[in-house]
Amino acid sequence: MKLLFIGDSFLTGYGVKNGESWYDLVKNETPEEMINRGINGNTTTDILIRFHEDALSIKPDYVFIIAGTNDALCKRTANIIFNNVVEMINMSLDSGIIPIIMLQPLISVKIANEIWGMGKEDYQESLIILKRYRRLITEYCQDENIATIDFAKTITEDTLQNQPSKVFIDGIHLTQEYHKAVADKFLYKFNYILLKKDPKDYIVS
Repeated sequence: MKLLFIGDSFLTGYGVKNGESWYDLVKNETPEEMINRGINGNTTTDILIRFHEDALSIKPDYVFIIAGTNDALCKRTANIIFNNVVEMINMSLDSGIIPIIMLQPLISVKIANEIWGMGKEDYQESLIILKRYRRLITEYCQDENIATIDFAKTITEDTLQNQPSKVFIDGIHLTQEYHKAVADKFLYKFNYILLKKDPKDYIVS
């Protein structure tokens, strides 16, 4: 199978060493062809503009889409994010490519404000936008039978509230420890959704 991944810095491994991102860990564990089209800082609009060239023209069997965090940080509405992602889903289906939506972890308002200094209220607003988008796209995918992989489920609420520095290097991007957790989550869902194998047999070694 040819698997194409398109999105933002969640795919590039921002903040961790080469070879230690969740994507690299997954690539080392699967024989499938994997193509990475992640670009740091991309919004859903950026991705939509390049979607045909960077995704559809390659003719993958599956396209994994993860985006929206940068939109939320730019204060674009949840509806804008949702509409752009749905457009990518429809473009994929029209091209005979199966889309799978990957849902990003939430952000830590406290750490993001400490590192980047935009302002606590601004990051809180971004967090609300991100939560709204996640609800919208989750409900849509359930209704339309589009598979999803929710990486937020790798982080417990207690850890997010009380130990955010264990999860985030800057409130937005993940630590090496949580890249491994995300890789485990992806492989679990990948084998369940696509290969119909027992997903418990597949974790990062």
